[in-house]
Amino acid sequence: MKSPIKELLVSALLYLPLCFFIWFYAAPILVLPVKYLAETVLVLWQNELFNGINQQGFLLNIETLIFPENQIGAAANQLAVLDVVVNPMKYGYGLAVFVGLVISLPETSVRYRFVQVLIGYLLICLIQANGVFWETCKTLMFDGGPAGLEAINQTGINHDLVAAMYQMSYLIFPAVVPVVAWMILNRQFVEDITAFSSQQNKEEKQS
Repeated sequence: MKSPIKELLVSALLYLPLCFFIWFYAAPILVLPVKYLAETVLVLWQNELFNGINQQGFLLNIETLIFPENQIGAAANQLAVLDVVVNPMKYGYGLAVFVGLVISLPETSVRYRFVQVLIGYLLICLIQANGVFWETCKTLMFDGGPAGLEAINQTGINHDLVAAMYQMSYLIFPAVVPVVAWMILNRQFVEDITAFSSQQNKEEKQS
């Protein structure tokens, strides 16, 4: 009997390089919703601290209203502001993995695959926006100098919370959430391959 687990793994390994290729080269378009979502959250949260977000390729430049005291390189009649550059792609690689797994599903309609890819994309956008938010706070707190640290202190946000959420946003959410979402959306398939594996183990023990 053909193993659905092996079929899924082989198919996923074949599709993953293509998915990562498309994901990387479509990055400037894919991060557009992330930019608007993160900008909305930051400005609504602290409109006196954040001025908006500019997108340069797939990089997001978060504009603050922080004016550092030591403005080296600024013209005499200009005031330099402290900006934060974030790469949201490091929070979104799970999209390529998710799409690769969805495409590799055997005996699944194109419509259902499209719906799953759309759900996965929206989920990854939330993960990326979350990562942008916490990395911005972390960067201002640890790398923004006295002015950045003071600005974060004035928001009242807890330093330990910022550090913990940044670690979660960077290490846990991008890797775990897409796979868990795929398992939930395809629970019947997961149950089928689990039952198949159990049956196969029983047959091997009896033989």
